[in-house]
Amino acid sequence: MEPTSTAAAATGVGLASLAAFGVIFIINLVCWIKVLIALFKKEGAGLGILGILCSIYAYIWGWMKSTELGLKKTMVWWTIAILASIVLSFVSSAAMVGVMASNPEFQKAMQEAQEKAQQLQQEQPAPQQ
Repeated sequence: MEPTSTAAAATGVGLASLAAFGVIFIINLVCWIKVLIALFKKEGAGLGILGILCSIYAYIWGWMKSTELGLKKTMVWWTIAILASIVLSFVSSAAMVGVMASNPEFQKAMQEAQEKAQQLQQEQPAPQQ
């Protein structure tokens, strides 16, 4: 594979991941704001500010009050967005590793590193007993 096609593949994977993360971020943000509005209305400014400073509090509170306040759909979407961002992190990392591994320069560097490690291993004296 030519280095230019590797660079193009890396750019494609990077742009696709960035776009997906952008969509997930917007979903997370909208859900968080909807829960914050309900939190401020129900619990007041003190806990509302806590929900701003600590979004996990808003997330847990949202699930605890989801049936009572009609936030079930919002919380399901927020959970899906969180899980999607975790899965996307792994998938995009694996894709980038695959692109890197197919790069001839990377393969050459790996081979040189293996040869150097073998040389160092052979140069070390055997342990005396």
